Amino acid sequence: MRLQNFDLNLFVAFEAIYTHGNLTQAAQVLNVTQPAVSNTLARLRERLDDPLFIHAGKKMNPTPMAQKMIGPVRQALRLLQSGISAEEEFEPATSEKTVKIAIGDIGETILLPSLVERLHRSAPMMKVQAFYVPRRSIAKKLSLGEIDFAVDIPLLATSQLMQVKLMSDEQVCVVGRGHPLAEKMELSIGDYLEMAHILVSSRQQGGGIVDVELSKQGSSRQIAIRLQHYQAAFHMLQRAEFALTAPLLLSRMYDCRVFPLPLAIPNLDLHLYWHISTDRTKANVWLREQILAAV
Repeated sequence: MRLQNFDLNLFVAFEAIYTHGNLTQAAQVLNVTQPAVSNTLARLRERLDDPLFIHAGKKMNPTPMAQKMIGPVRQALRLLQSGISAEEEFEPATSEKTVKIAIGDIGETILLPSLVERLHRSAPMMKVQAFYVPRRSIAKKLSLGEIDFAVDIPLLATSQLMQVKLMSDEQVCVVGRGHPLAEKMELSIGDYLEMAHILVSSRQQGGGIVDVELSKQGSSRQIAIRLQHYQAAFHMLQRAEFALTAPLLLSRMYDCRVFPLPLAIPNLDLHLYWHISTDRTKANVWLREQILAAV
């Protein structure tokens, strides 16, 4: 099966159908009629001798062959697009690009204020959108171009993602100034285990890295409150006698008492991720420089 026998538009339509699971939505994205998309799909089915998609109500489910194809097709299309875009002029001072970053609570608080300040000086018309993306969806959204960057803990290596370490920060135990133990010189492991703790996690259940280490020692702490965001947790420390385990850089932004943890746990590492197809585009290279400088 020779590649020269295929029209590039067949693969563009294939990727749109796979992404949206619906011919009508794919046609809207491609700015063509639904019959045109149906005709393109029929041609691709004939060439590949596979149905590629099976109707299930209003949804079109990919066949095993389509699932096998989608990764290489997306990568090829993005690489082709990046080759075209790489030669386009990019001037930060006049760019109206919207930078989309998947980032969590910690990175948003520590990184974004400094990054926005830098962009305001060098690229005043550039916009920033930051939002949470589930970890399992980051690679897909980067490959689709739905986000430009992601900031997260070290992920499994993938050939389609590029990455660089942004920061590594130690974890500390934090209490409010009015906490009964706030005046101590240091916390013992007994103090730590007896405290009522706030756990910050985007997950609905399960502990954090501290709890993993404690379980190895046959111990556990008392988790009284589970929250989604550190900002809310730090404000809660001022109102009640709770303890919070958090990164040191983040803790220094709040008026609280900071203690070294009475147990050894790994540092919090945050990495910056981007798709390989954008690695050499002028905008991506310049923005990576700004993000690293902001850290």
